[in-house]
Amino acid sequence: MSPPGLLVDPFAFARENREISESRPVDSFDRLADAVLETDGTLSFTVRGWRDADGKSWLQLELTGALVLRCQRCLEALTWPVAVSSLFLLVREDAELPDEGLEEDAWDTLPVGKRLDLLQVIEDEALLALPFAPRHDECSAPSGADGGEDTSPFAGLAILRKPEGRG
Repeated sequence: MSPPGLLVDPFAFARENREISESRPVDSFDRLADAVLETDGTLSFTVRGWRDADGKSWLQLELTGALVLRCQRCLEALTWPVAVSSLFLLVREDAELPDEGLEEDAWDTLPVGKRLDLLQVIEDEALLALPFAPRHDECSAPSGADGGEDTSPFAGLAILRKPEGRG
């Protein structure tokens, strides 16, 4: 079950130069909990808002922690460090996105309404930080159950294909 969100008025948050620093357990983020092997641990974050000299509203997110994923090579637990730093230009959800935001790699444009759930933004950024196929730097594929030679998964089919009486 998701904890109550951190609902803020994003433009007031930026205008008032507000900052929130917290830690939340990994299992409090439903979508993230579904994507990891184990939900132990916490994510720590700081969200800071401000307005620049041009009157643009910004959010800066710093996110750290460690997530336990499944290695796609050996299928064992893999601790994945999370260190995210994201910068968002806030724009009204009904406004046209600025052309500069489409070309900029240093920050993302975030369309927002009168309320923004900061926990949802944090969870989105944590999910985006996950690798597509996590793997240990050094490990090997799991060996056969008997620890001996690997056999083809199709070896059993060869026996079935032999007609009876022919050996």
